[in-house]
Amino acid sequence: MALPVQLQENEMVIRIIKRHPLSLIGRIVGVALLLILGVALWMWLRSIGGGMEVVVDILMAVGALAAVIYAGIYWYRYENDLWIITSERLIDSTKTTPFNQDIKTATLTNIQDINIRKRGIFQTIFEYGDVICQTASASGHTFEFLGVAKPAEVLDLIDDQRALAQRKMPAAKP
Repeated sequence: MALPVQLQENEMVIRIIKRHPLSLIGRIVGVALLLILGVALWMWLRSIGGGMEVVVDILMAVGALAAVIYAGIYWYRYENDLWIITSERLIDSTKTTPFNQDIKTATLTNIQDINIRKRGIFQTIFEYGDVICQTASASGHTFEFLGVAKPAEVLDLIDDQRALAQRKMPAAKP
């Protein structure tokens, strides 16, 4: 897999993290249910008749096309939303379209707070949630790893890498 950024000298990729598959499956199932409802409505309206068959057919085709496009866009975003933990930094790469990419990085030594957020029954049962990292920047920038599997493990991994990076830092001269 090609990384979205060039690694620095002596920097190693520790883990590449993607969203939990349920974040994709939930959307796809929702689209599929809407399509099934749309087909049922389309069949019922066609059976009634009344000279509106062409309009109903066009509306069904537009609705089905919109659902397929939405599912395709969401799948693309799911596949191209990466969080990379390296030995030196956190990298958040989001590619919403082939022509739109957003990359943020933060040095591990600048990470101050790391929190986990799980909301709802599905995140609790299927053990996924958000990992939020607060940086030491003046703007208080946050890194949000949204919908990741086993967020406690991700938190521990970031914390361990941060501790290693801090030990490698040269001591400040008086």
